[in-house]
Amino acid sequence: MFSAGSNEIKRMKATIQERLFWWVGIPALAGVLIALGVLQYRWSGEVSDATRAQMQSGLQTSLFGFRQDLARELGAACLELRPSGDVTRRLLPSEFSQQFQHWQQTAAHPSLVAQVYVWRNASGSAQLLRLDPNQNQLQPTQWPPAFSQLRQHLEAMPIAAVRIVGRTPHHHADRTSGETPRRLADPFLPWFVDQSIPALAYPWRQHPVSGDGSSFPAVTWIIVQLNPTALEKEVFPELTQKYFRGDYKVAVLTGTGTEPPLYSSAAGFGETKDAAYDAGVNLFGPPFRRNDPLRPGPEFFAAGGRASPPPGSRTQADDRRPRLEPFPYSAEQGVWQLVVKHQRGSVEAVVNALRRRHLIASFGVLVLLAVTMAMVLIASQRARRLAGLQMNFVAGVSHELRTPLAVISSAAENIAHGVVSDPEQLARYSASILKQTRQLTQLVEQVLLFASTQQKMGQYQLRPIDVTQVIDAALEDTAGIVAAAEVKVERTIEPDLPAVAADFAALSQCLQNLITNAVKYGGDHHWIGIRGVAQREGGQIRSVQITVEDKGIGISPQEIKHIFEPFYRSPEVAGSNVHGTGLGLPLARTVIEAMRGSLTVESEPGRGSSFTIHLTVAAGLRSPDLETASAPIPGETAGLYPS
Repeated sequence: MFSAGSNEIKRMKATIQERLFWWVGIPALAGVLIALGVLQYRWSGEVSDATRAQMQSGLQTSLFGFRQDLARELGAACLELRPSGDVTRRLLPSEFSQQFQHWQQTAAHPSLVAQVYVWRNASGSAQLLRLDPNQNQLQPTQWPPAFSQLRQHLEAMPIAAVRIVGRTPHHHADRTSGETPRRLADPFLPWFVDQSIPALAYPWRQHPVSGDGSSFPAVTWIIVQLNPTALEKEVFPELTQKYFRGDYKVAVLTGTGTEPPLYSSAAGFGETKDAAYDAGVNLFGPPFRRNDPLRPGPEFFAAGGRASPPPGSRTQADDRRPRLEPFPYSAEQGVWQLVVKHQRGSVEAVVNALRRRHLIASFGVLVLLAVTMAMVLIASQRARRLAGLQMNFVAGVSHELRTPLAVISSAAENIAHGVVSDPEQLARYSASILKQTRQLTQLVEQVLLFASTQQKMGQYQLRPIDVTQVIDAALEDTAGIVAAAEVKVERTIEPDLPAVAADFAALSQCLQNLITNAVKYGGDHHWIGIRGVAQREGGQIRSVQITVEDKGIGISPQEIKHIFEPFYRSPEVAGSNVHGTGLGLPLARTVIEAMRGSLTVESEPGRGSSFTIHLTVAAGLRSPDLETASAPIPGETAGLYPS
């Protein structure tokens, strides 16, 4: 009684621990995984924001690098073509031609300059001169049609030019001679850019209209006409490769909205009006205009981005490079604008794709972690459950061994000490010893059989077996157990059953296990039934079924899926007076499956159970005497196989 109560307390503790594990441990682990998933999602968002800001910052740096290098390329031509020395001295065509030829010999793109002109915007002397480097002359020429707008605005520039030049330092007048000081060309004066031609214009020299200099001065302009083909085929492609390396599509737009792009690195890019771009910058003048949609937003500056050349760059450090400024009438003409867009759609699309890849990878790791945790939990639960089953097996085997040993020991002592001397009593004692010895032998054989199945394959000789003979042999071997329990056996065998493919001894042992279980768990009905019937398909017998049933306690649906596991015994049975090791059904199922059959069960609590062996007929065996079947090594919860 004390032992049963102690076992019940242990089972209750184990049940409570298992429930705590499933109701507390599993949700806690799930919460950890969910928290990791949330953190991964937030982290990926922060990484995406940082990546977006970094790409935009790098893109702006590349845009300004493109703009600065273009200005540096044009500025080199400006430095060479700007006359030096006294602005009052007459411009010598030979010197001017030599400067132009020197630039062509040293320039990276000598075809960048198409023509050089000189023009003085004074009334009565508005003739345009073109530099002829072959003859070292400035030859009169007509204004090209494309220069009409440029001429109109140059004629309106004297006052502006005077104001610009007037801010430059002058030589002091010679107080003794009273002569008017000579004004030198200012190296800091800008070169004005006409982006419609394109051309560069420089106010090199101013001339007083009257002798006293009281009237507004006239200005001599140097006009450098650029070659659009050289820009499109040489300069822009080199700068694009240098700063964007094929990651972005690049276009230089005229800004008018009606003309095709001046340059495009990809076919069709920049031709669509109001197209969306990743970034852009004006190539001349202010980098961005007010309300420019390509101007970086506040978040770009908050992330550390710059919308102007970084301090200490070569542009700011090189004070000798000429400034390039658009004409004041730039609003009337197109402004060259450098626009870029990522090859894979946009910077946003690239960042989103990168984030998706990060999320897939991170959540894949989390899923793998969750699967690993689940496998570890399931394995630990199985190991714990198997350990409990093994402990119950040891306890059950010990109990099963102790009972026959006690009977044998008591009977042997009585015989040895002469307590029993009557021949009838001796015969009864001998029969009891023999019975307990057989029971003990059967138990030991089961344990040894289980041990052998863990080490090697079991093989059975499949021969044509008569079902009636094997059933009769099993009933004969269990006759003592059946008679002692006063159980009635109802035997029903369909006539003319075909032979089945099986091993006679192994099949007989399986039937004995099933009959023994039916006797043990048959309850108060004291009845078991054995049936042998044929299973037909399409009018032909495909298999034979041998069923052993009882009207006992039955098996619950929760327990029926565990009864074929080694060492398993339901708590109700383990707490009763019915003894066992939990090896009979696993061994029976394993043996049947090794003989290419199957063992199924149907049960209802309180109404009994029926176990059915399904065996194939022997008609398909090619060599009955040599045909063998092997039993694989079982897994943790698989059936057990005899050797």
